[in-house]
Amino acid sequence: MKQRAHAWVALRALKLLDDTKKVPELVELLSYYLSDIWDGAWLPDTLIVDMIYGHIFKMESDPRVLGYKLNDPRSHVSYKELDKNLTGKRLCLNFIKGSKEVEKPCWSYKGHLPNRVISLSHIAGDMLKMSDYPLTFYARDMKPKEYRKDLTEQNIKDLSLSPNFSARQIALAFFILSHYICDIHMPLHCDLRDGSLKIGKKKVKRRIPCKLHPGIEKEWESYFPDKKHLALNTQTKSSIKNIVVDKMPKDSPIRIDKDDKYKLNKRIYAPARDEWVEMVMVARTSFALSRTWIDKPYKNLSELIKKRGQEEFEDVTNRIFHDAVQSIAMIWYKAWMRYVT
Repeated sequence: MKQRAHAWVALRALKLLDDTKKVPELVELLSYYLSDIWDGAWLPDTLIVDMIYGHIFKMESDPRVLGYKLNDPRSHVSYKELDKNLTGKRLCLNFIKGSKEVEKPCWSYKGHLPNRVISLSHIAGDMLKMSDYPLTFYARDMKPKEYRKDLTEQNIKDLSLSPNFSARQIALAFFILSHYICDIHMPLHCDLRDGSLKIGKKKVKRRIPCKLHPGIEKEWESYFPDKKHLALNTQTKSSIKNIVVDKMPKDSPIRIDKDDKYKLNKRIYAPARDEWVEMVMVARTSFALSRTWIDKPYKNLSELIKKRGQEEFEDVTNRIFHDAVQSIAMIWYKAWMRYVT
């Protein structure tokens, strides 16, 4: 995923949260800092720079590559188990239904992406609890007007609002979090074929040519609005809905807001399990999707589309971005609910 894609996905997730009508306070908080979405959702690439381990969760199903047999029962998670653990409509999971790849035991060999997501989600909730006035009132059984009344007669503990984190810092944490959640939906971020590795003294060469991954992401980048629409400021006259729906390039194949097949469900829920399990299950889905869709070492995007078809490429693309938007909204929602309950 590149910068336009990351900014658009974060904005579209914000719109989805707004459409649910469940957490207006969170939507309001993030909306105050829309100007930070363009850079905030891209900070893991420009400032944090943890791509080698933080943006990936490379998995493998071939014992010959791993150098050991996959005997651990945790290495096998069936389609039925994935479906049980991943709440809501997951279009990528639906794509791999019936595929032999989803039933193969597999194991993570490289990357800590699920760890990054659960840690950032908890940090966002913690920052909210230690936030500046007036955010603290959302987590306390008191109203601002009650706080203002007869201040000198209130218990000191009720006046201690722990003014450590500003609302802008918290919003940035949410935007940064969206980057990692988005990345795990990119199939090749979860496929060990896309990269070389060394097992003991044995070097395993990359099995997916190096041009394919960036080629896919470059193509995706052209499907989203230009920076002039996504880099928001106080002079931006467009609404979020206008930007993420109406400002899409005319020939963009992203049909989340145009086709019922890819339509987002406004009845959003928190993930069934914690964020780490959620991300591992998504990674397993992405891995199986990669092995099913990119079934051969296509040398570049042109060859992939030629062999698999433009229609399938656009279908898989819509599934990936549908699931990424939904997953970000779900985990943002979970972080907020952890704070207010």
